[in-house]
Amino acid sequence: MKIDSKYNTATTLSFKEKFGYGLGDTASHFSWDMAGMFLFFYFTDVYGISAAAAGTIMMAARIWDAVSDPLVGIISDRTNTKYGKFRPYMIWFAIPLSISLVLLFTTPDFENTGKIIYATCAYLLLSTFYTAVNLPYSALSGVMTSDSGQRTLLNQYRFFLGFIGMFIVSFTMYFKNYLIIDDVIVFAKSINLSPEALEFIGNYKWVDASLLDSTGKLKEMITLLEQEAFQLIAIILGVAGVILLIFSYLTTNERIEPPKNQKSNLKEDFKNVFGLRPWVILFILGIITFVLILLQGAVINQYFKYFVKSENDATILYTSTTIALIIGVLLARPLTKRFEKRNVYLVCSAISGVLTMALYIPGPDDFYLLQITNVLSKLAIAPTIPLLWSMIADTADFSEWKNKRRATGLFFSATTFAQKLGGGIATGLTGLILTMVNYDGEALEQPEDAILSIRLLFSIVPGFLYLVTAIILLWYKLDDKTIEKVKVELESRRNNNYN
Repeated sequence: MKIDSKYNTATTLSFKEKFGYGLGDTASHFSWDMAGMFLFFYFTDVYGISAAAAGTIMMAARIWDAVSDPLVGIISDRTNTKYGKFRPYMIWFAIPLSISLVLLFTTPDFENTGKIIYATCAYLLLSTFYTAVNLPYSALSGVMTSDSGQRTLLNQYRFFLGFIGMFIVSFTMYFKNYLIIDDVIVFAKSINLSPEALEFIGNYKWVDASLLDSTGKLKEMITLLEQEAFQLIAIILGVAGVILLIFSYLTTNERIEPPKNQKSNLKEDFKNVFGLRPWVILFILGIITFVLILLQGAVINQYFKYFVKSENDATILYTSTTIALIIGVLLARPLTKRFEKRNVYLVCSAISGVLTMALYIPGPDDFYLLQITNVLSKLAIAPTIPLLWSMIADTADFSEWKNKRRATGLFFSATTFAQKLGGGIATGLTGLILTMVNYDGEALEQPEDAILSIRLLFSIVPGFLYLVTAIILLWYKLDDKTIEKVKVELESRRNNNYN
């Protein structure tokens, strides 16, 4: 499907195009969520890397993103093919992304230093190919239509289907447990574990069962089986991701081009991006948002493993969280029809902040209170996710209107980097904090300070950061009336070839 030859930029997008675009994010979530949900736990509790090393590896990947994200943005802005600037990247790097995911969850039997080197290289590889696919994909939403409402709806489709991908990834933990449960029970019987231990295993309470095995053989067997299961899941998700990216490529179009007389000027483009106040605010929000998301995500498995003492409940939380996000993103467009994007974003962040902090209240046995509070907090924050990317596209238009230059890829790459930087800060901070409180991923139990830290990182800290984002949004002044004016004037300029 070729790029449109005429400026029909205010296009009302078809269902097929919106759905096809959204499936691209389903594919991206397969890789991103596999790493985001499970990698810290996988590194520490399965592959046997220390929490400090795991946090350092993830921070190193974010430092690399400081180079790779803007580079991909710059290159994609300067890419010119008959199929567009951004769409071809989904085809070019789909298979490399799939292969890197499998390599990341492959566990060669190295000594500790070798494990750290391998894990670092594998994660950097995944980060690079994910950037090469997802950044141009994200920028694509900014050139498919100039209509602000359609952009919100397009990103609503994107994140609705993206969270479907998240749901699938979270469900894989049921699949992981299903894959290994029979072998674990057989092995447990072979070493004559008690009926009590076998009951724990039947409820996927690996830690409690391991406590009853003085030899440590059960924990070793579980670790080996989990390694194999994680790799199989990575293969399945990788292949599925390739298929979805190809479909997304075939069903989307690019319609907005830079001004015909625009010459390459990287210095000017960077000046325009970082000199635009509305975008700078969104940049800061991106950092904070991913700090709080990854702070919570990095310790979810540990929270349920050591505080709740039920890993199966973690899987239930993943599932309920994803369902809440899927439902919540559908509210984005209806809410913005009645209220300003900024106001919706601000109020939703404030509500979610209070509810997330309330997650500290439930005890180990308060399963339903924990689940209900978490679902409500995710329902509250979900509409902000498509709004953020719609607002970034609006700032790209505003910059073109103000400066008569367009750098869509750079706008989105800088925002994507902000989010990855936030994720790196979160995982690095998590690793540092857990190391300071003597967390040991290979231990069967954790000290009280470690459990307290895990609880705070799961609730109070991310909740407080949600409230901070709400306050920052008070300085965002790019309202819907201004965006409509910008759209009309840009349409006129494009139709006159900027003469």
